[in-house]
Amino acid sequence: MLALWPMQNNICAIILAAGKGTRMKSLKPKVLHEILGLPLIWYPYHLARHLSEEIIAVIGHGREQVGAYLDRFKVTKVVQDPPLGTGHAILQARDALLTTTAEHILIIPGDMPLIGKASLGGLIEAYMSSDATMGVLTARLDNPFGYGRIIRSKRGRMVSIVEEPEANPQQKKIHEVNTGVYIIKKKFLLEAVEKLSPDNAKGEFYLTDIVRLSGNAVAFEALDPNEANGINSQEQLALAASSIQERINRVHMVAGVSLIDPKTIWIGPMVTIAKDVEIWPNVHILGKSEIKDMVRIMPNTWISDTTIDHKSAIGHNCILEGAVIAPDTFVPPYSHIMEA
Repeated sequence: MLALWPMQNNICAIILAAGKGTRMKSLKPKVLHEILGLPLIWYPYHLARHLSEEIIAVIGHGREQVGAYLDRFKVTKVVQDPPLGTGHAILQARDALLTTTAEHILIIPGDMPLIGKASLGGLIEAYMSSDATMGVLTARLDNPFGYGRIIRSKRGRMVSIVEEPEANPQQKKIHEVNTGVYIIKKKFLLEAVEKLSPDNAKGEFYLTDIVRLSGNAVAFEALDPNEANGINSQEQLALAASSIQERINRVHMVAGVSLIDPKTIWIGPMVTIAKDVEIWPNVHILGKSEIKDMVRIMPNTWISDTTIDHKSAIGHNCILEGAVIAPDTFVPPYSHIMEA
């Protein structure tokens, strides 16, 4: 569905990446923690790039490091300091938004690498095909604790989002939650954020309050509830990595790649692998690696930014970084081949 909305001149994306990530217990900014060799922020950036050439990143904690990483992309950076909520983040991006000709603003958290193209496409389709002022991606969770709850009218229309600290006991029983992904008419967004107030339990400007102000919001439920899982701890990071590993491995197996033990094989999202490739356990293939057809990769091997041409074989316990392996080559076990 995402391919239906390649309106790069009509959508501007905002990535919210100012959070500290206290529960990560790390000096590294949360959005720079990695899954499969790529920082968390790469995932929403890559997703947004499918839709828009205009991307704004709101950064705050660790902004020197996060900004340095984002310098490799075409991104407008704005600073939120101190972080006073998601609504406050949009207020910091106001000047940047005023310069864009886009009519619709896509908002994606920088710490949610599991959001899928199909779910995002469904949200955009639901929003674009209606007269709504905004669209919200929701999910249904068995344990909704900590998430904003979706409040619906008796007719099933979404009327507001109540954050966990503000929710009453009845509202806390609701299992439909806000993922933090939105698409909003720019004119309405700029007007609505000016009306937000920090008069709440956390003393923050909640972007979710604009659902009530809109009076006309549409919801689309994520195809996989796991897409709602943000990263706030090392445990959540590991769980998200496993989910992405499983997704990627499934795609390659469907395309004709033999993975001898998929749970021990880690393939990055930028890797391309041809059919009839055989990969043995405990193999990592990361970066912009390309594995051509009829290649065999034996156990305990690390491959990064490497091209392996067809009918080659990589022995066990090898390290290949920035290497180019010619066709019909046998790389002996314990070989270390690195770019000069």
